[in-house]
Amino acid sequence: MAKENQDNGAQKGSGGASMTKLIVVIVVLQLVMFGGFGAFLYFSGALGGGTHEAVAAEEGHGEEKAAHEEEPPIYIPLEPAFVVNFTDESGGSRFMQVTLQVMTRDPEIEKAVTTHMPVIRNSIVLLLSSQSVESVSGVEGKEKLRTEVLENIRKIIEERTGKPGVEDVYFTSFVIQ
Repeated sequence: MAKENQDNGAQKGSGGASMTKLIVVIVVLQLVMFGGFGAFLYFSGALGGGTHEAVAAEEGHGEEKAAHEEEPPIYIPLEPAFVVNFTDESGGSRFMQVTLQVMTRDPEIEKAVTTHMPVIRNSIVLLLSSQSVESVSGVEGKEKLRTEVLENIRKIIEERTGKPGVEDVYFTSFVIQ
């Protein structure tokens, strides 16, 4: 009978140890789970953390930018293609043909670009015709020209609407002959 009591005590002792281990494992798993959930809330901005843009949007800064970033892009072709002539260093006549598209996310800017197309095209023709073969032959030259075209369009649209609105300009065709 004494032996049976010792066996029961041994079983109770090992059962208690395994129960303690199980409780420790469950507590650790809960801590990891809640910690992960807390990190998610912090980085998503729900707890005041997160990215600079999320904080700025909460403070009222960048609301307009955030609203435009959510809108799908609108591409406006500037057709027909721009064809300009200029002289090269040897005195010969050269031609450049460029096709452009303007990108915005604001439907009002799309209407403004369409409405003010003659002014935009005039500005681009003057800019393109002032180029030389050497200045636009490399990637850097084309990128510089693209930036200048973008600045010209933004200036025109801002003068007429009060906001630049045009996000980017893309060459869809660029031929020098």
